[in-house]
Amino acid sequence: MLYVKWGADGTLEDFSFVSRPGYESTTLSDPRVQAWLKNEANQHKIDAVLEQMDLEMVRVVEDLIDILIDKGLILFTDLPEVVQNKILFKRSLRSSLQPSLLYESDDELLL
Repeated sequence: MLYVKWGADGTLEDFSFVSRPGYESTTLSDPRVQAWLKNEANQHKIDAVLEQMDLEMVRVVEDLIDILIDKGLILFTDLPEVVQNKILFKRSLRSSLQPSLLYESDDELLL
């Protein structure tokens, strides 16, 4: 689902993939959305959104690989060696960057 925030003049100000106050649900086939997408003046905004979505999808693919491995549908060694190395490197980086914090509950942080 696509949610769009329209300006007072009817121009597309922002969009989101989650519902937010002031946004209305719509689809990519909405003529106003199509007009915005086809307007060359918006190309830099569209490129930035696509780049951000690509980055977010990388994490989705990594999570999907983990799920498939956990369910025994694929083996980690089924992946090409270069992919294995990239995944292991990213996991190592993430674990080294995350502080080891202790939580008493979901809301409280113990120092």
